[in-house]
Amino acid sequence: MDNFEEQYFSITETLEGTAIDMSATATIPDKLSGLVGDAMTEKVHAAKVGTKLPVIAALMASHNLRRIIVIDDDKCVKGVVSQRDVVRAMVTCLKDGQDSFVKLEVQNVFTREYPVTLTADVPLAKAAFVLATNKIGCLPVVGEKQELCGVLSTTDLIQHLAGIDSENCDQGFKMYAPGSEGKIKKPAYIRKINGDIVIPLSNIRNKRARVDQAVLGYDPPTGRILVKFVRSNTPEAISTMVREGNIVIPARGFVRQFELIGKSNAFSVEDHNNSRFLVLSPKQRS
Repeated sequence: MDNFEEQYFSITETLEGTAIDMSATATIPDKLSGLVGDAMTEKVHAAKVGTKLPVIAALMASHNLRRIIVIDDDKCVKGVVSQRDVVRAMVTCLKDGQDSFVKLEVQNVFTREYPVTLTADVPLAKAAFVLATNKIGCLPVVGEKQELCGVLSTTDLIQHLAGIDSENCDQGFKMYAPGSEGKIKKPAYIRKINGDIVIPLSNIRNKRARVDQAVLGYDPPTGRILVKFVRSNTPEAISTMVREGNIVIPARGFVRQFELIGKSNAFSVEDHNNSRFLVLSPKQRS
């Protein structure tokens, strides 16, 4: 099997070789009236001829793969190796008392000497029939030069029949990413004890912006607070402090003038003009 011929079977050749009566596919649902390209998966895990079997096993385990497509240097499909093929080879090596498993290469354990492949323009009904009659879980999809373009699996067929788009099925969901909590902007607030305005530094986009002097403004109808950072020490400017990851603005007079204590517990922060000024909007209580 080391020197097997570079021979490929198209879906038509497979059907003719097994004398399949395609009239039997007449009862297949209308969903299968499309083409392989409508249901196939383009993102495929593949391994090159010559890859050691332990590497294949590790790849299957880490990505939870049932099968891996094997290709040559030109990306032409040479075969398909399954979990069962790997386990069978491992058991055989153990029975023989040999430590040859680590030396085995992926092309030595193919179930089929020649891979059954198809192209993207093949009708899904024919592809489904071949999957069923050959009792295989997937069919590599190839291009004009027999290069790997994707794979059609039984799972792809089921999802297609159910009307599930595996590429876009996550639309409408708010996805979670590890560490996303740390990226959430914490709100600003006013300390009731001394009237300090506290703004987490995580709300500042421009990390190089000067935030040591600020001028404050207030919009009574909306309850919004304007924090404008200035360079010069103008009469209206207040010297700020950076403590424990927050910008602290001693604003007792400002808070007292507009009677802000008790009006809002927290403020969302909008960064404007490259962090030259911030707008603090009252957050509604949940």
